[in-house]
Amino acid sequence: MKYFNTLPKIVTSDYNNNTIVLTNLLARASLIDNYLDNPLMFYTYDIQEGDTPEIIAHKYYDDPYRYWIVLVSNQVLDPQWNWPLNSGVFNKYIVDKYTTINPYSDVHHYEKIITQFDVVTKTTTKNIVVVDQSAYNLVNENTKTVTLRTGSVSVTTSKRGVSFYDYEQELNESKRNIKLLNKNYMNNFESQFYKLMK
Repeated sequence: MKYFNTLPKIVTSDYNNNTIVLTNLLARASLIDNYLDNPLMFYTYDIQEGDTPEIIAHKYYDDPYRYWIVLVSNQVLDPQWNWPLNSGVFNKYIVDKYTTINPYSDVHHYEKIITQFDVVTKTTTKNIVVVDQSAYNLVNENTKTVTLRTGSVSVTTSKRGVSFYDYEQELNESKRNIKLLNKNYMNNFESQFYKLMK
């Protein structure tokens, strides 16, 4: 099923008052968040360099026209900017966007990072707080061990200045992890989507 065939039609008039039928490109439907967390319906996929929605749809659904399922499953409305840029496009984007500063050395923001490692459960939690430069300068980097009734926790405090380039790269990389609809639910998903859009 092709995405644009699912969109509803609207009847309107052109500039000469002729009745015309148009496809409503603004029609939208979205998935309920609870469904996205269902491991039976969706599984996670890391977008590889050069992957497009069409390539992923071809690889997984054997049909590049099912690219829209990849996009709808991830609530991506703008596949140009809500999809990770490949390295060549990303580097050109950086050069074009940052003309008055050096994106590789100029600082976008500062972070204070508190990492806790629970010795008993072997779990690590990280809390990152954006701070201004004066608070950043006052951060004392160290590691301390705190003993609790449940066991020991190692607490490490660190800091970092994030360049504009690193900020943009982390933002771009954060778009790589997506959800793919299980093939077994695809036909049902398409028919339900078609009904919703009509």
